[in-house]
Parts: sequence; structure tokens; C-alpha cells
Amino acid sequence: MTPVQDARLLRNVRLAVVAAGACAVAATSSAAERCDDAYDRIIRQAIAEAGGLHPPPVALVKAIIREESSFKPRAVSPAGARGLMQLMPATAARLGVREGDLFDPHTNIRAGVRLLAVLLEHYRGDIVSALVAYNAHPQALFARIPRNGETPAYVWRVLGFFEFYLERAALPTEHGGDA
Repeated sequence: MTPVQDARLLRNVRLAVVAAGACAVAATSSAAERCDDAYDRIIRQAIAEAGGLHPPPVALVKAIIREESSFKPRAVSPAGARGLMQLMPATAARLGVREGDLFDPHTNIRAGVRLLAVLLEHYRGDIVSALVAYNAHPQALFARIPRNGETPAYVWRVLGFFEFYLERAALPTEHGGDA
């Protein structure tokens, strides 16, 4: 990474931390619940950019971010996935994202939403199959949830968060809901 790229990444992470407040360092799920709206603008822009017949719902993107990183932009998994949407460097490269940019919230969300939109398109809007593919990379169309490993629990947790964000969006708020 060049010094200019380092400075840009640091600036974007600082902006995200300021925007997210304690979200960037949320240690508990309740902290993530209170802070998850900080990335709404980025999520909505990424969905608009991704387009397609099956655009990912905002609530689904939030659910994936919540499960994958608890809204921590500098999260790294034991497998090496990085950022809010926990993208693997090889997957990010196929999406045109450099490994060094995976901690940039804007870049990470845009790439994760683009991947999710492709999966939803491939699976004709089937959210469960798209989640299985997001987590486990299956090749079969309309993949079944594996019976073992982390994927079954992952899918159920994301679906639970998805339901939470859908219900929360239906509640009247001063900002109009709409997760």
C-alpha cells in the first residue's frame, strides 16, 4: 500500500468511526443493535449501485454485517475474512477490491452488497441459498443448508437478524424506519 492509499484508508475508517460512534468498537450485541444505523447511507448507495432483478434488502445487508462483524469495520476472522461484511481477499479481488481496501467501510460494503446481489440473482431471489453461498461457497443452484459445520447456524442467525431488522423497519421512528 502506498502512503496515499494508507492515508485514504485511515481517513475513511476515521469517518466511519465518527459516524458509527461506539459501533466501530461495539463489544456486545446490544451495542451493535443501538449503532447499526450508522452505515445506512452506505448500504443504500451500494444497493442502488448493484442494481439487478433481486437487489438485497437493507435489512438483509444489516443482518449479514451484524453476524459477520458486529459492525466492526476492522474485524478479521480466523479464516482471514476482513471488514464489515467479512470478505476473503481472493473474493474481494474478483470483485475488483484490493486487499488493503477491505477495512474501508464504503469499499467493503459496496463489494459485499455486489457479491450478495450476484448470489441473489444466481439463486433467483432465494435468500437462504444466497446466504449458504455467501458463507460456504456452494456450487449447486438452490443449495441446501449443510447438516454440519458452521453454515446451518450462520444461516439461522442471519435470518433471525434479518427478521429483527425487518420488524424494526416497520416500527414508526423519527427517521421513518425502513431498515
